[in-house]
Amino acid sequence: MFCILSFFPCLCIGSFMMVNSSGRASGQKAHLLLPTLKENDTHCIDFHYYLSSRDRSSPGSLNVYVKVNGGPQGNPIWNVSGVVTEGWVKAELAISTFWPHFYQVIFESVSVKGHPGYIAVDEVRVLAHPCRKAPHFLRLQNVEVNVGQNATFQCIAGGKWSQHDKLWLQQWNGRDTALMVTRVVNHRRFSATVSVADTSQRSISKYRCVIRSDGGSGVSNYAELIVKVLYYKSGEVLEQLPREAVDAPSIPGGVQGQVGWGPGQPGLL
Repeated sequence: MFCILSFFPCLCIGSFMMVNSSGRASGQKAHLLLPTLKENDTHCIDFHYYLSSRDRSSPGSLNVYVKVNGGPQGNPIWNVSGVVTEGWVKAELAISTFWPHFYQVIFESVSVKGHPGYIAVDEVRVLAHPCRKAPHFLRLQNVEVNVGQNATFQCIAGGKWSQHDKLWLQQWNGRDTALMVTRVVNHRRFSATVSVADTSQRSISKYRCVIRSDGGSGVSNYAELIVKVLYYKSGEVLEQLPREAVDAPSIPGGVQGQVGWGPGQPGLL
């Protein structure tokens, strides 16, 4: 079941979705898709959600995804599950993805078999000002390291930090890594760092910072992890290029080579 939301993003127009979980198979999903958004300035998306059932058991879960530049959906940046709300609850999404990049917000309800009830989303709005509770991330910078080194991303956000907040680094394919170190810069700004250990060519990807707070979630732009490969000849470094190494075919005599990139065509070093 797909529900398509259509409205002009510059206008604060509410929209509504309700899913009846009664009689549905466990894991059955419904989606509410916002139109693709391109924003130039700091902004906020807020919405209200509601989970109810007659027997007070949770009817399922509600997830929110942010897909950037038509890429993978990945893992949720916000979710609620296993609860029944007392009326409507407000949440905010502070999304730090700006023009020329674009993104799409996807709401997903997941039903639980044998737990009849309702999962609802109401008044989804795009607001032309920062979120009041969800922290906003500053621009996340690309990181370059040599192969085998640790790569460290620094996530800096504007807003108040709480020890109950959850911070993590999310990879382009959706893999999540917890952010363990947090430093409060002042009452309006804090930072967290996370390291990608023992980098290799498999580590090359895009990463973004995500925070879940009481007021909602904040998500940064994607930054690239660039892993440089060192090429040697006669004990000297020839090139150090942020390109992915490619295994060369076997050379007669059983010797293996590695393809490197120089000013001309690829060749064996």
